[in-house]
Amino acid sequence: MLKAFIKLTAAAIAIILLSAIFLARNITSGFGTMAERNGDWETNISTGSQDAGVMLKAAVALGGLLASTQENSMYYRLSAVAGEPLRLNCRYKIEGKEYNADWWSITAYGWDNYLIPNAQKRYSFNNQNLIRNADGSWIITVAATEQPGNWLPVGSSGASHWRQFSHHDFDLLLRLYTPGVAYIRSPQSAPLPSVTRESCQ
Repeated sequence: MLKAFIKLTAAAIAIILLSAIFLARNITSGFGTMAERNGDWETNISTGSQDAGVMLKAAVALGGLLASTQENSMYYRLSAVAGEPLRLNCRYKIEGKEYNADWWSITAYGWDNYLIPNAQKRYSFNNQNLIRNADGSWIITVAATEQPGNWLPVGSSGASHWRQFSHHDFDLLLRLYTPGVAYIRSPQSAPLPSVTRESCQ
């Protein structure tokens, strides 16, 4: 009797976990369906506004964006490069310069929308802690293995075991606080960092 109860409880927990995963992926994919594209980056001008729909509000809450008004902050998400989902076994190069915002950052999030654990405890770079070139430009390398310069570790978040539930292993989030007028008026064409896939194992 006890064994049957334990099996039933385990099955119920498994169903709840799987349902939560499917719900999370459907909600966050909803962010993309309502988004405006700027190259491979996506944003939504309704984030943080009264015009935001139920799915967008759920995506913001689930992703932990803590969205305020568009004039105070904007968010761009990237989960694929040239149509190929971001994978832990690949190395990516993010190239950029200074952007018209009081403060901005680039953060990597795992398939589960949480920060990716890594020994370096490094989860993002921002306009104040980047190592820059002489002309002010910069490069961030996103990879599981150690890289020189601005290395954003993506470690192993266990995503490879859950790819059946997720289209990508991780994504990148660009935050812009007090963004310039170009981001507010033309979010689909405002200047953003470029991301390229360099190699995969």
